[in-house]
Amino acid sequence: MIKNPIYDNYDLLLPSKHDGGYLIVALYDRIKAGEIGEYFTQREVNEVLRDISLAFDLENVRNWNNIKEKLFHYYLRNDPDDPGKYYLTDYAQQVVEMIKGRLENPFKSHPLKKSFEESFTIRYIDIKTADELQRKFGRLFIQGPKKVITDHLEALDDELREAYAELRNILQHGNEKTATVLVKEFALVFRKFGDRAEDITGAIISKDIFLAQLQDFVNVLYRQMEEDGLHDASNIAKSKADWESAREIYTDLRDFFDSVDRKIQVIRRRINHGSGKLTELQEQFSARAHFRLQIKRLHDLALQGAVYAEEGISFTNGFPLKQLVCEPVRIRYPKYHDFMPPLPNIVLELVRNENYEFATKAAIWQDINRQEIINQWVENAKTILERDGQLSIDGMMDTAVKEGLDLSIAYQIASRMTAHCSENKNLMVDIVQRVITVQDYNLSLWKTTIRK
Repeated sequence: MIKNPIYDNYDLLLPSKHDGGYLIVALYDRIKAGEIGEYFTQREVNEVLRDISLAFDLENVRNWNNIKEKLFHYYLRNDPDDPGKYYLTDYAQQVVEMIKGRLENPFKSHPLKKSFEESFTIRYIDIKTADELQRKFGRLFIQGPKKVITDHLEALDDELREAYAELRNILQHGNEKTATVLVKEFALVFRKFGDRAEDITGAIISKDIFLAQLQDFVNVLYRQMEEDGLHDASNIAKSKADWESAREIYTDLRDFFDSVDRKIQVIRRRINHGSGKLTELQEQFSARAHFRLQIKRLHDLALQGAVYAEEGISFTNGFPLKQLVCEPVRIRYPKYHDFMPPLPNIVLELVRNENYEFATKAAIWQDINRQEIINQWVENAKTILERDGQLSIDGMMDTAVKEGLDLSIAYQIASRMTAHCSENKNLMVDIVQRVITVQDYNLSLWKTTIRK
């Protein structure tokens, strides 16, 4: 952190409001409004500082001579043709626009579902090859639509946060308003939660449809690669490159949508909290109704015991009566208690079972021997494949059976070689749908060959 330039220049990159922060925002607004020119003088700067002090009642706004040196690092520059004038740097404008974009996000009034459909839709008329898919949804080409969705989710989260604060404020001042006014205000704000929940549901459906279509397109390219491997070896390299490119695009977009799902989950949780405010409103109405009912009962009781006399109204039953609420103390005690000390632990010595020990060790050594045989055959098979460039799976299994190996061992050898082919991109598996019968076993399999 000590060597990081961000910490050393933080006050220069983001000055406080008294050290020029308010000044930069005010200058930007006045330039956009046309009140001052793009190149402004020191007199106009002093007028802006005076207006800031009066508008916000800030007596400690620093004058121009105390803050200009700090602002000249990143925010202000002198006009090269007229040194008496200044202008805002591109960095200053970008900072102010970023702040305004965060507070005045245009995506608040734009449906999330529509953004998904506009940015992430596969039209098979426009996308038929991997190159067209790369131009449409490649990592570099999709950065704009990704940012649109990210900004949209931030705007949606801000909108629901503001709505949640409005609901809380309505409930806090609910006693000052009638039930009709309270329900009306609550319904206007709560409608946002309902609309956003429906919009999010539609967006998730659009996202799932897009990922399914993209997966189908990747599968089509994979099947094309398999067909070229069997019938057109000259095109296998391009087919494989197309499939890998499409798979990379799918992985990138799937990871992006996973992050979108996490953000949507946070937004849904906020919607659920907003629904909880509706329960609080119902409880508030119930409490107010119960309180009014108790007041009415108290009024009826007072009228029943009231008598009018010359000195005024009096109560015949001594109303109101008061009584202290008391409850007898309950002492709970155990009915039974065991005063006996706990029994000591007893260690039982187990008798050695030599027969079981011998059988277990024999089974372990047999399994180790099987694994050594399998490893030796697999290494020999890899050597043959590296030397000859191809290996027959059915021939290898037949040879293993002829040499007295168990059929399960031969099967594991074939499985290990098939897995080795799956892990190595330079190997291919050719399967000919011709039945091969293993000698002395009721087992039939297709003719399978691994080649480089």
